[in-house]
This record gives sequence, C-alpha cells and structure tokens, in this order.
Amino acid sequence: MRVLVTRPEPASARTAAELERRGHEPVLLPLMQAVQQPQALAPPPLTGTAAIAVTSAEAMRVIETLTDEAQQPFLALPLFAVGRATARAARDAGFDDVSVADGDGRSLARLLIARRDPAAPIIYLTGTPRSSEFETDLAEAGYSVDIRECYRMIPATHADAEVIRMLTPMPDAILVYSSETARRLGELHNQTRETLDWRRVRFLCLSDKIASALPAEIQPNSQWSMEPREDQLLLLL
Repeated sequence: MRVLVTRPEPASARTAAELERRGHEPVLLPLMQAVQQPQALAPPPLTGTAAIAVTSAEAMRVIETLTDEAQQPFLALPLFAVGRATARAARDAGFDDVSVADGDGRSLARLLIARRDPAAPIIYLTGTPRSSEFETDLAEAGYSVDIRECYRMIPATHADAEVIRMLTPMPDAILVYSSETARRLGELHNQTRETLDWRRVRFLCLSDKIASALPAEIQPNSQWSMEPREDQLLLLL
C-alpha cells in the first residue's frame, strides 16, 4: 500500500521505516516543521517544581541542544510524557524517572493529578500551536503550571508541482498526526483538487478531533485510531 507520511522529520523517517517493515511503500511529505526556541529553557525550573510534563518528543530535542549544565536541573525532575513515543524520547534525552499517559493531553492531566500534589508547580515543556485541554484540566484542578514554549510548529512550504509529483500516483492512505497537519492538507487539497483525485484516499487520523479539522469534503474518507498512538493508527492500514 502506498502511504503518505505527513509528520515532521525526524519522526517521519521512523514511521517510514516501520511502514516498510510492514510491507508498505512510504512517501514522505512533511507538512509542518519545528523551529526550536531553547531560550525558553534558559531559566531553570522554579524552586519546588514537582515534575515536568511533555506532550511532544520535539521538546526533548530542544533539551538535547542545551549544555550539560543547563540540562541537569530538568533531568533531575520526574517527567510525565503524553505517550510511549514521547516517553522513549525522554529516556533517550537522559530522563530516568518517566511516567507515561494514554496518548492525549487529558490523560496526561489525569495522571499528574493522581500522582502529584497541586501545591507544587508543574513545568510544561511545549510548543505553539497546541491544544488547550491539558492546561485547562490542570488549572481547574488547582495546579500551577510553568509553561515553557520551547519550539514552534510552522507550515513546511511545498510548491504545487512538488506536491503533485509526490502524490502521483495518489497514495492509498495519508497518515494525519495533528489538527495543524489536517488543516495543511485542506490547503493542499484546495490547491490541487483539479489535478489530483483526493476522493480515493483514506485519511487515517490519530484522533476524531484531528479528523474533524479536515475539509468537510474529504472528512467522509477519514478514520481514526481507537487510542491516539501510532501503533494503533497503523492498524487501520
């Protein structure tokens, strides 16, 4: 099966390798790219910080750009990761005490509420744009969150001719990992709909929320995984 991978590098390369292992033909067309902002991590965690929360492995790549001295105050704290891939990236970055939620911000908030006292602040290493559920749920539970926006996700630019070349022949499925990517797919759909047959493609999304960000015209071709995890997503192929 020909499968379009839209997630940024280096994650797209790992997904491509897994697709090849399963006998599929991956096509890489990252639609978003990360701009690191390590200056957001220059101040060390506040005194008394209870834990670090992370909803993307991208934050761990920013941690890895810091000097050893700057990393240590962060590595000394327990880390709560949104899912398995982020937890794996955290361990690779040098975190020893890593807890794993069920793949979305709400489950991460529940895990922190169950494990940490609201009297101590949580430091949240995150990016923009992002969903608000995690921060909202913690705030409603009385937690103080020190938000560090250490990266930005911006659209990757591709000329229409390049998109048409990459999508010829049209893939059987497109993997969609975020609402921002879904919106970018909507832009590409509008730009190339006269040339490419988008109606035959299955849009496999990490969640129903992400599927809802696709253009209404192609939403009927969308499916989403039972849990917001890549291994579950690939089962839809």
